[in-house]
This record gives sequence, structure tokens and C-alpha cells, in this order.
Amino acid sequence: MSGEARPSATMCVLHQGEDIEVLMVRRSPTARFMGGAWVFPGGVVDPADHTAKAIACIDGTIEPELGPWLAAGFREVVEETGVWLTDPPFVAPAGDDVFVEANARRVRFAGNRIAYFANWITPTMVPVRFDARFFIAAITRKVVPRPDESEIDAAEYVVPGEALRRAEAGEWLVPFPTQRTLEQLAGFHSVEAALHEWRHKRVVAIQPRMRVGDDGGLEVVLPGEAGFEELAENEPDPEVLRRAAQAAAQRGRPIAEVPGDGD
Repeated sequence: MSGEARPSATMCVLHQGEDIEVLMVRRSPTARFMGGAWVFPGGVVDPADHTAKAIACIDGTIEPELGPWLAAGFREVVEETGVWLTDPPFVAPAGDDVFVEANARRVRFAGNRIAYFANWITPTMVPVRFDARFFIAAITRKVVPRPDESEIDAAEYVVPGEALRRAEAGEWLVPFPTQRTLEQLAGFHSVEAALHEWRHKRVVAIQPRMRVGDDGGLEVVLPGEAGFEELAENEPDPEVLRRAAQAAAQRGRPIAEVPGDGD
């Protein structure tokens, strides 16, 4: 049976330079999930993210439903990159419990610099599935990330258009929702414009379906696109996914095994 999609949060950390820059991280090649892929920081919502202690670490007015997802996003950015999304942001190791440490440092995460803009749900065809909520987080000054060197082995701020170029050239392995988000970010002239528009956006969950293309690779089909209604929500088939990955590798364009962000 298809696995239940696990709640997860993805945080697009934005900085305003001459152009918008977004923080992207590369998952370690040895990571059990999406090894070598360039993604935005994020991960699964843990039980601790639901606690009052965690929610109290977020400044500003937030929707109660989004509290655990935001807590997870802030926590994961600290754990993966050492970046604390406070106002102003700073860099420091995560420690054993991010929320306990936040209280000890007397800092709160900048919930007033956040916008929730997308909800991607992994297709049923994939064995490991995520219900990923995407946020942008605008930082007031640029701080240098420190990858944890375990799950993440590289991190950098990049202009969205340049990240897309690297993905198209095969220099970076970038999952489908990440590419779509980069395309959206590339359409904004400033971080503040993105914040303003996406704070007023009605978010509708997107759950793509998948099919095997003529070249043996997997194709992602979105709701509303041609052929979507004809595709069934298939149960996971590891053999189909394995063959699709082999076909993609032979074309010199490897694919991340899951078209979504999480861990």
C-alpha cells in the first residue's frame, strides 16, 4: 500500500542583494534520501514541533494550524545550516534542542518575516511520501551558513535564475517542486514583493501523478495538465522507479528519487 504522506516543512530563505538570492543546500551523497540533490532546507515535522515550548519561540501572529510546520522549518534550518532565522539572523550550532537553546539565548524566530505559499504532496507512486508546506523567510542581513557535514555537505545563496541554469545544464540535481519554486522566485524583482504577494495567496495542495515516458524516464504530471485525469494514483513500484532512475542516469540527467522536499 502507498505510504501516508508525512508532514514536513521547507524553508526558502531569501536575501535581497542586487537580485533576490535564496539559500540552497546540497544533501550529502550518502544521505538515505535524495543524496546529492540541491534543495531548500527543511524536514519532517517532529512531535516536539507541536509543543507550546516550540510555538512560543516564534515571534509574530501565526495561524495555529501552521505553528508546528513553522517550528519544524525554523528548527531544520538551524540544524542543517546553523542559521537562526531571528531578526537579525545569526549563525551558531544547533545544540541538542533548538527550542531549549532559543529560550536560553532569549531569541525568537521571526514569524513576521514569513509567508506560506505552497503545499506539495508526493505522488502515491513513490514509497517515501511527504506532505510538504513551503515557506519563504526573508532575512534582514546575509549570514554565512555552516552545513552540518552529515546530512548537508554544501550550502550557498544563489540567484534563482542561476540555480535553474545549473539544473538545466545538469550541474545540479534539483527536485521538481524545487525547480517550480525557483521559477516562481525568478519572477519577483524583490524579496518584499514576494512576501507581499504570497502573504495574500490562497494555498491549494498540489499532488502530482507520475507516468513512465517514451524514453523510460518518469514524467511528473500536475493537476490540470493533459493526461492527469487518466493517470491512476498507483501504488509504489520500486522496480519501475529503479528502471526510470537508470534511464535518467544513462541520459546524464539523474533524478532525485522523490519529487518533493523533506528528510
